Amino acid sequence: MDPRLPTLLTAPLSPRPVIEATYLDVLVRDGLPAGTGFSIALPRGWAVERTATAAPGPEAPLVPLARFYPGEPGATGAAEGVELVVWAAFLPREIHGADWLRAWMRSQGYRELDFRQAPSPTGMMGDALAAGRHDGGLRLHRLLTVKDGDLLFLIDGRMMQGGPSRGGQADHRVMQEIVLLATMRFRLAEPTGQTFAEGFEWTELKGAHAVRFLASGLWRETPGGDAPPDGASLVLDHVGPDGSTGRGSLIAVLGAAEATAAAALAAAAEIERTTLAKLANQGFTLSADAERIAEERTAERSLLLHRRKARRNGTSMTILAAQVALSETGGADAHSLPVCLILLSPDEDSSFEAWAINRRAFEIALSTVR
Repeated sequence: MDPRLPTLLTAPLSPRPVIEATYLDVLVRDGLPAGTGFSIALPRGWAVERTATAAPGPEAPLVPLARFYPGEPGATGAAEGVELVVWAAFLPREIHGADWLRAWMRSQGYRELDFRQAPSPTGMMGDALAAGRHDGGLRLHRLLTVKDGDLLFLIDGRMMQGGPSRGGQADHRVMQEIVLLATMRFRLAEPTGQTFAEGFEWTELKGAHAVRFLASGLWRETPGGDAPPDGASLVLDHVGPDGSTGRGSLIAVLGAAEATAAAALAAAAEIERTTLAKLANQGFTLSADAERIAEERTAERSLLLHRRKARRNGTSMTILAAQVALSETGGADAHSLPVCLILLSPDEDSSFEAWAINRRAFEIALSTVR
C-alpha cells in the first residue's frame, strides 16, 4: 500500500468525554420500509432525510434508506462537508458482506485505498476506504457492511477532497471518526436473526457410516459417480437464476472409517488425489503446486485446506480442496471418518460474483460438516 494514501481509522481519535458530549443515538424507523429501521450514533446538530420509498428486492436490489448531514453550521463535520448515507441491498444469494462490498465498489468505479474484513455471525463483513469521482472532483468514502438474512446494510460516509480545512484538503479523519462511531453503535430495529440470505439444508453422505453438512437448497444435487468402498459421494452444482449450471460445483466424498485421525486424514488425501486425477481426465488443467491456506487439529476433527489454479475450456478457475478427518471417540466403536470437499469455481477475475457465492457455500459446508 502507498504510504502517502489515507488508511482506515480503526479507533476513535476524540477522548471519551468529548464523544459522549457530542454524539446521540438516533432511531430511524418511521417512514422507512418495514424491516429496514435502525438506530445510529450521530453528532449533535445533524439532520436526516429519508430517501427510501420501498424495500430493496429483485427489481431494485439497492436503495438508499436515509441521508444524514450537518444541519447546523457548527456541527461536527460541517466544515469538512461530511455526510452519511445508509443503504439497504437485497441479496438473492448468500455471500460475504466483504465480497459484496468489493463487487459494489468495482461497479461504482471506486479506487480501493484500504480494506479489512471482520468476522460476524452472518459472514465476513467489509470495511473499506475508497475514492471515487463525483461532480468533477474526488470524493472519499468510508464504507462498512452489516448483514441480516437477505438484507445487507451499507453505511457510506463521504466527503469531497479539497475542502476548506487543512489548507484546501479536508481532514479525512474527521469523516472517518463520524462513520466509525456511527457503525460501532449501529443497530437494526427489527432484526430477523437469520444467518443466510437463502435456504441452507442438511445434506447427507451415507455409506457404512454417515456425515452431513449444510448446503444451499438452490444448488442441484447429483450422484457423485464412483464412491470409495463403504463410502459415498455426491456433486452439488451452482444453478444460476436462469437455471443454467457451469457456474461452479462442490464435490463431497466420504471414505471408509479408519482407526485413527491420522489414518483418516491420509485416506482423505488419497480421495483428493483420486478426484483431482478424474478432473484432469475430464479436461481440467491443474497447476502442479497447491497453496496450503488453512490447517486445524482438534479432538473432533483434523483439517487441511489447499488452493490451486486450474483452467477448463479457456476459463481460469480456482479449486479449493479440504481433507477432513472426523473423529468419534469413546466406546468400542471409536473411529475417524475421512471426508474430502472440493470446490470448482471460476476464479475471482473471471467471474467475481460466481466465485464469491461459491466460496461462501464451500465455507459453510466445511464449517458444518459433522
